[in-house]
Amino acid sequence: MNLVLGACREGSETLLHGEFGAYPPKGTRYALSLTRTELHIQRLVPKPDTDHRTVLRLIDVLGCHTMRSHMIANQSAYFCVYAYPLKKKKVAVGSGRARHRAAKTFQVDSAECYEDNQVVAEKWAAAIKCLVLGIPISSETEITRSLLPRPRRLLLLLNPFGGKGNALQWCQSHILPMITEADVSFNLIQTERQNHARELVHGISLAEWDGIVAISGDGLLHEVINGLMERPDWEEAIKMPLGILPCGSGNALAAAINCSAGFEQVLGQELLTNCTLLLCHGAVSPLDLVSVTTSSGSRSFSFLSVAWGFISDVDIESEKYRHMGSARFTLGTMVRLASLTTYRGRLSYLPALDRTAHRPILRSITMAANGSLPFQHMPLHRTVSDMGLCEERHTFCFRGVEPADEPIPSPSSPPCSSGFHSSSFNFKTLTEQLISDGKRFQGTNTAMATPTNSSARQMRGPPDDFLAPLDQPVPKSWVTVEDDFVLVLAIYQTHLGADLFTAPFACFNDGLIHLCYVKAGISRAALIRLFLAMEKGTHFEQECPHLTLLPVRAFRIEPLTRKGILTIDGERVEYGPIQGQVHHGVAKLITGSNRVKITTF
Repeated sequence: MNLVLGACREGSETLLHGEFGAYPPKGTRYALSLTRTELHIQRLVPKPDTDHRTVLRLIDVLGCHTMRSHMIANQSAYFCVYAYPLKKKKVAVGSGRARHRAAKTFQVDSAECYEDNQVVAEKWAAAIKCLVLGIPISSETEITRSLLPRPRRLLLLLNPFGGKGNALQWCQSHILPMITEADVSFNLIQTERQNHARELVHGISLAEWDGIVAISGDGLLHEVINGLMERPDWEEAIKMPLGILPCGSGNALAAAINCSAGFEQVLGQELLTNCTLLLCHGAVSPLDLVSVTTSSGSRSFSFLSVAWGFISDVDIESEKYRHMGSARFTLGTMVRLASLTTYRGRLSYLPALDRTAHRPILRSITMAANGSLPFQHMPLHRTVSDMGLCEERHTFCFRGVEPADEPIPSPSSPPCSSGFHSSSFNFKTLTEQLISDGKRFQGTNTAMATPTNSSARQMRGPPDDFLAPLDQPVPKSWVTVEDDFVLVLAIYQTHLGADLFTAPFACFNDGLIHLCYVKAGISRAALIRLFLAMEKGTHFEQECPHLTLLPVRAFRIEPLTRKGILTIDGERVEYGPIQGQVHHGVAKLITGSNRVKITTF
C-alpha cells in the first residue's frame, strides 16, 4: 500500500485506499488509492518488474457501477470504473489526442458475506461519483450513497440534418452509451423542421428536466434559448441548464466548452467525446446572453456572435457545401477571398471602460448476462427515452468469468467502429425506432404543448437599458466609426468554429462583447494569414494595422452598402441596422469543468 500512497501527488489527500482482486479473476490483485483528482492503480500480484502504476484522472472518468455475480456461491462484490482517457499518441499530425474507453472492474472479496463486500464496493462507487460530480468529500467524510443526488434527467433534442447528417449515428455510437454509464436519464427527441426545438421548449414542463441538450450545431441551441425566452416564466426558464453536443458544421460553443476545460483543440468525433464527457460531469457556469434587435423591431437572444461582412458571407454562402461538414467553411473562405468585398457602414459601441470581467448519483444497474436490460420499453412518438429504465437499473450481474476488460461483453451489442461499447441496452434498436416512428407520426408529441404560432410569439427578457431605439441616435457616451469594412464581428465566446480560436480571452460570463473589425485595405494574403493564425488564437500577435479589437457592453451596426448578409449565431437575419447589448450571466451552461453542480428543479 505504501507504493500506491507514494504515487499520489504531494499534498493530495488520500480519501480511500484498499486491496482488491481483478475481473476476470486470474489471480491478479491491485492496490487502489483515491485522491480528489486521481485514481491510482498498482498491481501487487503478480509482482511487477517495475514500479509502474496506472493513474486515472477523474476528469476522464464518467461514472462507477456496483455489480454482483449470478453465481450464488460467489460472495464477492464488484465495482467498475468507466473512463475515457487520452490515447498516448495523436491520431494525426497537427490534431489533438483521441480518447479510448477503459472499463476497470475490481473484485471486493475481503469479507466472507456478500453484504459486507457490497458495502465496500458501494463506498468506492459513491466516492468516485461524488468526485466526478464535484460533491466535496474528505477522508473524514462518512461516504454513502446518500451523498449523491438523484440521477439527472436530460431532454436531448437532436437535429438529424446538422453538419454531415451524422447526428443519429454518433448519438448511437457515442452519446447514449456514455451518458448511460454516467447514470444520466434521458428523453431523446428528433426535430423535424426549423424552429421545432423553439416550439417544444416553449411548451414543456420544465420541472420534469434537469437540463436541455442540443445534439447538433449552434443553430439548434439558438432555437432553444429563444424558445425559453418567449415563455411567460422566462426568468425561471432561462435558468434551465443548457448543454450542447457537437454534431453540426461550426460547433463553436462546443469548442469553447472544450477549451474552458483545458482540453486540446480537436474536431469531429474527438470533440464530441470530450463534450459528452464534460456533460456527464454535470457542472454548470453562468452564461452571458446578448439581446439583439433588428431593423424591423424583432428581438432575439444570442449566445455566440453577430457578424457582418466576410464572416457572415462565408457562413451563409457555404451552405451549399453543408455535406462537407466543417470543411465547408474552408472552401467558402477560399471562394469569398477570390472576390473580396468591402462594405461601407457605421459602427457604434459602448466601451467597457473599466475592462473589468465578471469571473466568474446514485444507483447501480441491473443487467442480464448478455448485457441487455431485463424488460422492454415502449417507444414514444418521435422520441427515444430511458426514463423507465433508470429506476430499474440497480446492479450489474456477472455469470462466471468473461475473457475481457469489459464487465459484461454482449454478443448482441458488439463494439462499434469507433471502439466504444454499448454497456446498457441496444442503442441501434432504439435509434431505428426513432427513425421509423418519425416516418409514421406526423403530429406533435403528445407530451408537448401545441406548437406556438410564429406570428404570435412574444419575445420577453431583461430590458435593454444601454440601447436607444434604432431610429434614434446612439447615446453620447458611445463611440462611432464610419468606414469601409471587410468584416465586423461581435463575439462573446472563445471560438467562432471548432478550429477558429477567435477570442482567446473571452469567458462564458465576463459581461463583455468582444467587438472585432477589419477595415478595408487589407491584402488577401494578410487576411489569409489572420485566419490561419486564428486556428491557434495567435492572430492578434501579428499586429495587423487593419484589425481592431474592443471590449464593449453594447454595439450598433448600420450598413450603408445596400446589399449584404447579417447573421446571429450563424443564422441569417434581415439586412439593415442591428444592435445588441450584453446581459451578464442570465443563462446557465453545462460545462462540466468547474465545481458547481446542476441545480435540481
